[in-house]
This record gives sequence, C-alpha cells and structure tokens, in this order.
Amino acid sequence: MARLPVPSDSDAFPEDTREAVRHIIATRGGSVPPPSGYLTYAGKAGGLLSDLVEHLRYHTSLTPAETELAICTSARASGNDYIWNAHCRLGLEVGTRDEALKVVDTHAPVDGLTPDEALIITFGRELLESPSVTDETYNAVRERWGERGMFELAASMAVYLMNAAMLRTADVHPAPEARHLAR
Repeated sequence: MARLPVPSDSDAFPEDTREAVRHIIATRGGSVPPPSGYLTYAGKAGGLLSDLVEHLRYHTSLTPAETELAICTSARASGNDYIWNAHCRLGLEVGTRDEALKVVDTHAPVDGLTPDEALIITFGRELLESPSVTDETYNAVRERWGERGMFELAASMAVYLMNAAMLRTADVHPAPEARHLAR
C-alpha cells in the first residue's frame, strides 16, 4: 500500500494540486498515472512532468519499441518493479522484443540482439550505471539517431529515473503477480 493517495480533484487537496490533477486528466485521457500524480503534491510540477513524459513517449523521432526499450533500461537501472512491469507490457504491445527485455533484466551481454537494441541498452547502461558514456557509444548513438534522437533517448531514460524517485518516495509497488525484475 502506498504511503499517500494519488491526489484527486477534490476538496481534500490544495487548489494548485487540484489544478495539476485537472491538467493531467485533460491531457492524458482521463487518468492520473502515479508518478505524475504524486508530483501534483508539488502543484504544477505534476502537470509539467506528465506533459514531458507524454511528449517523450509519443512525440519523438524514436519508434515506440525503441522508446519502451529505453524506458525499460531505465527501470532496470533504478530497480523499479512498477515501471518495469508496466513498460515491459507496453513494450511488447508495440514491438519491443522479449529477448531484449530479458537481456536488460538480467544485465546479460547484448550479443545476439539487433544492432539498435544493443545500442540502446549499451547507451542506457553507460548513461545510467557508469560515470560516463564512452566515446564509442556516444558516436554510435549519434550516428544512428542524430543529435535529436540521442538526446531524446537520454531524456526518456532520465525522466523515468525521476518517475522511479516519485514512486519510491510514495512506496508504490506493482501487484505481486506483476512482472518483477530479476534480483
């Protein structure tokens, strides 16, 4: 059970929180996902996070499968089962291969994956788990996706680290039957 409820548009919450909740509902199809929803405790920041997540998931130069693989790589780096479960499912729906997800989950070598899958995972591991991105990886990502795509990948991964922090703060976990990260 979460430490706090996800805010709603009710008198139980301050007006700036309620405004942010209304914004998320209006722009996200009527739902208030927990990471952005929890940030509405900080007022407008929750709506801004929701807008950023929506943009990075649906309006970049990356394919949906590439985006979801990047998000899953971030979920692995942050150790967040809630994001992992949700985005493995969403990724599989848009063409992310289960083989790539298993490599991310178990931190296995990227041999045998497609070149794009291997590059996304390698970039994510270096970006999120080591002190720097190597010149080799940087150059390969830049050549493959250009500056725009490279920074869209980095931002997609980074915003899900923020989402993981929101979920960790509220102590949100997926259902026991959900897909969990390998330990």
